[in-house]
Amino acid sequence: MKVVIVGGGFAGVKAALELSKRRIGKITLISDEPYFLHHATLYATATGKNMAESVIPLENIFAAHPNVDVVHDTITSLDPQRKLVTGAKDYKYDKLILAMGSVTTYFGIKGMDKHSFGIKSLDEIQAFHSHVYNEVVEQKLNPEYFIIGGGPTGIELAGALHEYLQSLKVLHRLPKSKAKVSVIEAAPRILPRSSTTASKKVMKELRKKGIAVRVNKKVEALDKDTITIDGKEYATSAAVWTSGVANNPFFTNHSDLFTLNPAGRVEVNPYLEGAPHIYVLGDNNTVKFSGMALPAMIQATHVAKNITRLATKRAQKKFRPHSVPSGVPTSEGWAYVEWHGVYVAGKFGAWVRRMMELYGYTRLVPFKTALAIWRAHDLHEVDF
Repeated sequence: MKVVIVGGGFAGVKAALELSKRRIGKITLISDEPYFLHHATLYATATGKNMAESVIPLENIFAAHPNVDVVHDTITSLDPQRKLVTGAKDYKYDKLILAMGSVTTYFGIKGMDKHSFGIKSLDEIQAFHSHVYNEVVEQKLNPEYFIIGGGPTGIELAGALHEYLQSLKVLHRLPKSKAKVSVIEAAPRILPRSSTTASKKVMKELRKKGIAVRVNKKVEALDKDTITIDGKEYATSAAVWTSGVANNPFFTNHSDLFTLNPAGRVEVNPYLEGAPHIYVLGDNNTVKFSGMALPAMIQATHVAKNITRLATKRAQKKFRPHSVPSGVPTSEGWAYVEWHGVYVAGKFGAWVRRMMELYGYTRLVPFKTALAIWRAHDLHEVDF
């Protein structure tokens, strides 16, 4: 059996690993980048941590899996009749797994696409880290950095950036440095998709650290030097967009082949198939809890098992989604973690969050490798 997987994120990598273990045939993993990005830790890499915890070469992940062929390509078209996906070349499949991740959307805000920073890719975090270091250390400026979006990514980045600015102040002897961080959220509270307890606890901790948090505020425009919030202009040298994502445009471009919900995500059957012989995973589907790393890997494992069942003439089993813990750190020593209405916060929350990260790494690489990657978080050297 030939299985083609498109996407080198959590779902795609996990599916390839699980299929490889089951030795069901030839597996081709197609990714538009030669590395896997651990998005949950990109906020740390963007603020001075070692990139080893966030960027793992795909060839390293699959070094012990010779039946997985890793291809660097961008898929642009799909022909289900011929069972063919096409990028720079054609790839034939018996079963196809699409786990292509999401893309950034700016909701039409003037200048946001041109002037904001992001932390969704290696290039973006390199650019942002260099910008901050240059302003604070080399130019000795006192900028205000606006984090647009009070979801988990925005909160994690705000906390890490605040700590990074404090460390630069001490390391480079800049006692007069007044660089600061502000979080802008359009909803009535930060972490709007989490519990009200999560919002209150995290808000209190951010403000305790001196991070400004502004809710019910709408960003209307951004240019090189100013940001417009509810009609008022503020000076800024950098705004980081963490607010909006949309489904990969590949699916909109192939809307004749898939059923899409109003947000552009693919409706899948109980076996996670978006079309015959085509599985759609993670950010790309409408399954409950999709959009998080662990649910993506759970879906990938289930599909790998189902493909194995089909290869051995057995029936597929239905997928049943279930919730997973969610954690938001605001510093090295403080995080909020919640699951089924039970939460921990503070130092213990930070420890639980770190254990969650270690567990995630062990789902992708052997334990010794996972431990080394996980420990890289404690290193402050960056090598861009």
